[in-house]
Formats: sequence, C-alpha cells, structure tokens
Amino acid sequence: ERLKGGWFLVTVTASKEKAEAALEACKETIDALRTTSKISQDNIESAKRVVINRHEGELRTARYWAEMMSGLQQESIPLKGPLAITDFNAVVEAITTKDLQMSLSCFGFEESDLYTAIGQTVLPEGYVPPEDDIVPTAPMVGMQRGGALH
Repeated sequence: ERLKGGWFLVTVTASKEKAEAALEACKETIDALRTTSKISQDNIESAKRVVINRHEGELRTARYWAEMMSGLQQESIPLKGPLAITDFNAVVEAITTKDLQMSLSCFGFEESDLYTAIGQTVLPEGYVPPEDDIVPTAPMVGMQRGGALH
C-alpha cells in the first residue's frame, strides 16, 4: 500500500572467477526488464506457479504463519488484514504484466540507484577439517526394532 523504502536481494552462486560477470549479468537483466525486454505473459504465468507453490508449501510451517500475520494489527500498515493471508492466491493470480512493468518503472532500478556487493565463502585461517567427516548422532526413540516400546 505504501513504499517508503526497502531493498531487493539477488543471490547468485558463481565461481570466484565468474562473480563479476554474474553481477553484470544481473544488472543487465534488471535494466533489460525495465527498458527493452518487457515481461511476457509466459514469464508471469511461470512466476505465479512458483510463488503459489512456494506459498502453499510454506503454509505447513509455523514460522511462515508468523511472518504472514506480522503487522496485521499495526496502525502503520492499515490495509493489511486477514485477507492478506486468505486471498494470497487470488492476489497473485490477479497480477498482470502491466502491473509488474509499472512496478519496475517506479522502484528506481537505475544504475545509480543500485548497491552491489560480491561476497565469498572462505575458510578461517588455520582451520583444519576433522579427520572423520561423519558426525555421530545419538539414537532416537523408536529407532530399534519393535518401536519405542521395545
């Protein structure tokens, strides 16, 4: 309902040598979506399926329910109510290519508005991997023949 600020995160896994090229490819894709390569109906239908399937899978977790319900009673988010949860699929299905193109033009994806970073995973200096890579686990109740009441 209102966008005062926020951020978008794009994460790409690439080798150290190709990290810069991956970053440039992401920036070029965002720029192309904004200018020359408009979002197609096929793009949007595919994205809708992904978003709805992820939503339906996440509904099985308490964490997701807590995230979805956060802000329901906050005055700073007056238009968020229970319908934000119950009508999620209908809202996703109603999104059009025009909606997304308008969003892209409003969010300020100009090169000068982007902040980028390349991170890398490194092992701490002096790290010595354990000799045995298998971590032993304690047996769980019911792991013997006959079940938990054995």
